[in-house]
Amino acid sequence: MKLQWCVLINLGLIFVSCQESSSQKNKKEVSADKKSKNITDSCSYYLNKSKTIDSVLLKSNNFDEKTAIEANNIFVKCALICNDDSISSIYLIKAAQLSQSLKKIDYSEKYLKKIIEDYPNSKLIPAAKFLLAQYYADKNLLNQPQKAKDIFNQIIKEYPQTIWAENAAAALQWVGKSDEEILKELKKKK
Repeated sequence: MKLQWCVLINLGLIFVSCQESSSQKNKKEVSADKKSKNITDSCSYYLNKSKTIDSVLLKSNNFDEKTAIEANNIFVKCALICNDDSISSIYLIKAAQLSQSLKKIDYSEKYLKKIIEDYPNSKLIPAAKFLLAQYYADKNLLNQPQKAKDIFNQIIKEYPQTIWAENAAAALQWVGKSDEEILKELKKKK
């Protein structure tokens, strides 16, 4: 009887208390959801996943398409989520190389262009440009020899006295030639 009396007298308070309790429960659930989402959407989470999968790739002796696709997705997600971090350009280069191995050259081109456009101060710009030029130069990949020549010349001009300029100058002579044509010319030189 006493309990009923308290409930009746304090009905408003109990209702408010129940609301607060329910609200607190909802806040905890939302907080847990946010925490879970924040963990899986955080830069540090994807950096760790990227390092782990990169290690797996480096130790592998055989090309595993499933692992390559997983790694590629993780690298891209890491680059996008950590877009203010200099590590982004590293993982975009890795994603570009994996995409090329997966015969998704259009993605390779997209990732390399993203590095060049979105990370102008990255130390990997010459590498991204060189790799992009190689893809343009290759008849079996992007097959755009004039773009390849333009980028190789740009590397020579913008990064003189670097290994990238030296490699670009050497690569210019092979632009537009098939592997067979290159091999023939190399055999003639010997």
